[in-house]
Amino acid sequence: MDDIAINPKLATYREQYPILADSVYMNSNSMGAMSRSAREATTAYLDTWQDEGVEAWNRWLDVVADTADSVAKLMGGKPGHTGLNQNVAYFQAAVASSIDWSGPRNKVVTESLMFPNVIYVWERFRSLGADLCLVPSDDGMNVPTERILDAIDEQTAVVSISHAIYVSGALLDVEAICRRAHEVGAKVIVDVYQTLGTVPFDVQQWNADFVVGGSHKWLCGGPGTAFLYVHPETLPTFEPRTTGWMAHAEPFAFEPAPIRYGTDARRLLGGTPSIPAYYIAQAAYRPLHEIGIENIRSHNLALSRIVVDRAQQAGLTVHSPLEEHRRTGFVAVDFPGSEAVSKQLIEERYKHDWRPGCGLRIGPHFYNTEDEVQRFMDRLIALAPGR
Repeated sequence: MDDIAINPKLATYREQYPILADSVYMNSNSMGAMSRSAREATTAYLDTWQDEGVEAWNRWLDVVADTADSVAKLMGGKPGHTGLNQNVAYFQAAVASSIDWSGPRNKVVTESLMFPNVIYVWERFRSLGADLCLVPSDDGMNVPTERILDAIDEQTAVVSISHAIYVSGALLDVEAICRRAHEVGAKVIVDVYQTLGTVPFDVQQWNADFVVGGSHKWLCGGPGTAFLYVHPETLPTFEPRTTGWMAHAEPFAFEPAPIRYGTDARRLLGGTPSIPAYYIAQAAYRPLHEIGIENIRSHNLALSRIVVDRAQQAGLTVHSPLEEHRRTGFVAVDFPGSEAVSKQLIEERYKHDWRPGCGLRIGPHFYNTEDEVQRFMDRLIALAPGR
């Protein structure tokens, strides 16, 4: 994008996030700052439970649907095509469980740098016949899109990819991967945990079959709310073996097995949903809708450019792509002794995270300011060995 600029007006949102008062919070790529709305949302949930008892389900099912549609809107998805559950692993397993692994089309293509949580899931389906293909990386930080395209063939059943590689933030060309997969009749599931809330994208433009992610990073919605968006043409035929009573067309009818799936997004649900988490997530999404992901992206890239420039000037290694359009919202900075420096920074409440082979992941968000980024980098550079 061309209009990369720090937006001072976004500082008006800072009061909504209490941790900013005593911390330089640059860890939204791992856990977004908690909004004051989280307490209010939790109280609303408790009040409903207290006042209505079991009849609260009449309201809670609306909360599930509204929260799902809200997160879908953030990524250009149509309403009524998103389900909620507790984590990405569940939804990856649900997709895997919908595939017949006994035939010749049994290949799973994913990048070797996929977050291990996801690879754990797909690896377990090897015992049912899945042929897991991990597309290799040369540098431990990037997997070329072209290499993924080359791995997709007529035997491919599903391609499970990240929008951004979690160790470096490097973006993959999702649209090209979806196009290639569909040419050979394969499905695509895209993990957007590392991007949604800081990188604008349109799932309809991607034409992905499945888009999965969660709320506790850039969406600031806390743990316990993951989502699965399903392409409108795929949804009616999607029948995961990993399921539960809330996926039934009439869950409160308590019909005997086999399950009769809901005809809408309800078929994406599983067992009893985590209602308190959905209350919190629904409230957390509202500022992102107000600001707009395009505006968040512009602000984030301007702040991230400071991180990149200052790290390079200090002779530190930047593992993330240097070109703005090729990375998500964080910058990976590394140097000898980075883990010890990371621990010291965190003790001093300069919040970020550290990953082996990656170094410090520094992720400014819409509520961060230029002054905070400069102070963070001042302290980081001062603590780096040899500085």
